Amino acid sequence: MSASPSFDPRPSSIPKEASEVRPVRAEELVWVEPPQHHEAYSKLLVNPDNSTTRYFDFRLSLYQPRGYAENHVHEHAEHVYYILKGRGLMRLGERQYVVEPHTAIFIPPGVVHSLANTGLEDLLFIVVTVPAGELERRDRRESEVNSTDSGAASPGSAGA
Repeated sequence: MSASPSFDPRPSSIPKEASEVRPVRAEELVWVEPPQHHEAYSKLLVNPDNSTTRYFDFRLSLYQPRGYAENHVHEHAEHVYYILKGRGLMRLGERQYVVEPHTAIFIPPGVVHSLANTGLEDLLFIVVTVPAGELERRDRRESEVNSTDSGAASPGSAGA
């Protein structure tokens, strides 16, 4: 079956002209500390608030030594993390993984997860989240999901 020659699969909100798109320089943006994060910051490089994307959020994250994100769940959003610098401990469900440069981590919706910087230098990584805009509305602490688990992935629990 062939598509009609006039069919355009792009949603109407996606710019068709290059003049509607511009590069974003990370150093021009401010670091923000998301809820449930401690000494852990992000720069929102591409998201629905600063671009025409409707589908994803692309951010640069930096966790200072001993910085961490508490255990939490995204009901609908999924992530991909890509570690650029540093070392950390990633919790996915009941398992923990050491993460370091050149490590990619996929986090599906509904999976309890957390990340702690276990090193002596900053942990720097890229985060892509789909769908865009789901994080602030959909994040829940793990205690809201499973009240029997105590929770936070703190640097003291790293064991690395």
